[in-house]
Amino acid sequence: MAYRWIPHRLATQMFGKRAVIITQCLGAGAKSTAKDIKHSLSWWGISKIGVYSGALMNDITWDKLSEYRRKKLTKGIINLAVRFAKINYEKPTYTTSITKIKFKFCRFIQRKVRKNGVA
Repeated sequence: MAYRWIPHRLATQMFGKRAVIITQCLGAGAKSTAKDIKHSLSWWGISKIGVYSGALMNDITWDKLSEYRRKKLTKGIINLAVRFAKINYEKPTYTTSITKIKFKFCRFIQRKVRKNGVA
């Protein structure tokens, strides 16, 4: 996934995109996985990234999960869906200042490297 990062091969069309990451696992690891994916997507230039990480803990079959766990997972997914349903998809997402800083920093470094003949 790193070949699409801003410093390597910038895809300008990614600046207007949105992404949703949904991870679930039987135990630990869902949050760290989502964090890693979000990190890569943010370096692609995507500013609006929604994340939901859920842990099943008991079983992988929905019917065998406890009622509490099912409600918690369902509520989290619905909250994320509602947040993204409120978005006006007719206009592209704004580019956050963090993404702009990443882009400008990488552009600055690449120009310096090219000017000095290092690459």
